[in-house]
Amino acid sequence: MIIKVRHIKLLLSVCIIILHAQLMYAQLSPGKLTKAHTRLEGLNNCTQCHDIGNQVSEQKCLNCHKELKARVSSNKGYHVSSVIKGKACITCHSEHHGVNFDMIRFDEKTFNHNLTGYELKGAHKVEVKDCRACHKPDNIASVAIKSKPQTFLGLDQKCLTCHEDRHEKTLSSDCISCHNMNDFKPATAFNHSKTSFPLSGAHQSASCVSCHKIENRAGKQFQKFADIAHKNCTSCHKDEHNNAYGSNCKSCHNEISFHKITPSKSFNHNVTGFTLEGRHRDLDCKKCHDNRANTGTFQEFSKLTEVNCLTCHQDVHEGKFGLDCKSCHNQNSFKLNTNNSTALAKFDHNKTDFILEGKHQEVDCRKCHKADLTDALPHNTCNVCHNDYHNNDFASSKERYPDCASCHTTQGFSPSLFNIEQHANANFKLTGAHEATACNACHYKQDKWVFKNIGSTCVDCHKDIHEGSIDKKYYNTASCESCHNTDAWNSIKFDHSQTTFSLEGKHKTTQCAACHMDKTVKPMKQSFTGLHKNCTDCHKNVHGTQFEENGVTNCNKCHGFESWDNANFNHSNTKFPLEGGHVSVDCVKCHKEVTEIEGKQVRKYKIAKFECIDCHQ
Repeated sequence: MIIKVRHIKLLLSVCIIILHAQLMYAQLSPGKLTKAHTRLEGLNNCTQCHDIGNQVSEQKCLNCHKELKARVSSNKGYHVSSVIKGKACITCHSEHHGVNFDMIRFDEKTFNHNLTGYELKGAHKVEVKDCRACHKPDNIASVAIKSKPQTFLGLDQKCLTCHEDRHEKTLSSDCISCHNMNDFKPATAFNHSKTSFPLSGAHQSASCVSCHKIENRAGKQFQKFADIAHKNCTSCHKDEHNNAYGSNCKSCHNEISFHKITPSKSFNHNVTGFTLEGRHRDLDCKKCHDNRANTGTFQEFSKLTEVNCLTCHQDVHEGKFGLDCKSCHNQNSFKLNTNNSTALAKFDHNKTDFILEGKHQEVDCRKCHKADLTDALPHNTCNVCHNDYHNNDFASSKERYPDCASCHTTQGFSPSLFNIEQHANANFKLTGAHEATACNACHYKQDKWVFKNIGSTCVDCHKDIHEGSIDKKYYNTASCESCHNTDAWNSIKFDHSQTTFSLEGKHKTTQCAACHMDKTVKPMKQSFTGLHKNCTDCHKNVHGTQFEENGVTNCNKCHGFESWDNANFNHSNTKFPLEGGHVSVDCVKCHKEVTEIEGKQVRKYKIAKFECIDCHQ
């Protein structure tokens, strides 16, 4: 009994101690911690946040929230703003209000984002309504911060933190240096003058895409802005001169307009084929160029096959000594070039008004100058010295072909210079296959060239293979062009409606030879007259004689010309119109194949009996 009393007293003592401890903790703790701090519950963890005898320690808060401590130490972010700086953490983030208490609470709609050190401007301010549109894990680089739920930390102020790099790292990551926060396009802050290619002249009005092309990269449109070649004008522009004048376009042209030319001493005139020498070097460019045609394009000489002294200067010798002034003169002075006086001892025929060219250079002087070498000789036409090889074939065409030089050169009688364009102005214009026909095929006959009275119609040169087989009314005066053309003999165009058999349906696409040429004999035999017009004259009659009328089967009553169907047949026009169930019965059910004379199988369509019992039991 005594033992039991002792046990009871001991038990009561323990209970009193436990109850006392619970009363002491209840008096010390004002309430449960939030979910984020539940690991700090219990008397042993109080000093994790509190200093003994003091309130919550700011330093202990920051020691735990290291990311925030780093920003505060760097004087960055909302917690160092004028509104928050100097306040205790507990002012905004109090604890012991229960597990579900929200320690971070503020009105997102009225929150002043400027206090964070990043002012919302443009589309960020107007279009972004939800803070989480930007403050989301995808935009946070730090793995530690990314894992924190509902954090507003971890964002970088660089555009590419949240936005896609449309330039794919080809340009600076400082997007705001070109764009603004209102719209991505246009890049209003971009200044082309700060690039290595400042825009001037017509470049200022050119569209960006004309230089910065849009291409496809990995399924996305990409506009190239970096690494655009611009060292020379020809990097972007076509060289109309095909590099004939070098690559420095600015030596002549400017950026205002390609057609506005600014003469420059830096232009290398050698590339034009006319090297400036002597006094030509000191002349103003316009002195020679604008004085020719007043065009100002500086291409006044480009259409000339040869540029010589007389192109610009008056010939005081009136052509007596040819065109090569430099044989006597130079570009420093018009005075006689005494340095080249030895050349004057030998007469240069080029200084006369008859320059020796081609075969003439090989001819002995006495062949032409039979008397005194200084006597003037007529030389206006070739026939003055040479016999007419063509025996006056061109006598009636002197206006068009005044001399041998119209077709030949002094390099040799052959080949002729006469071309297709000139032939077009003759009495017989070459077309089609005639253009590719060698001249001698028509003009060389019996070892002699003939150009007169050789005929102008097809049958003058070609055999009329249709002679006697086609009525002349279809090709009057044997004119093959009624059906054929000069491009290809097989290309035939004939209006068959002129005949008594107009082509319809499939007949229009049938080759002429299918009806008019007998290929079973050699040579093939053609036939254009006396052809029959009945269907069975050309086509096999699969119905035998059952549809003949007066010995003729008229297929058109049932069949058309487009296809071998019964488009024209109407059973209602027969002696047995189809009614009721007969409408859907297959034709072959009633019209069966029978054997006619000579064992030929035909399908019988003309049935003599129409009573029901004739077909039905």
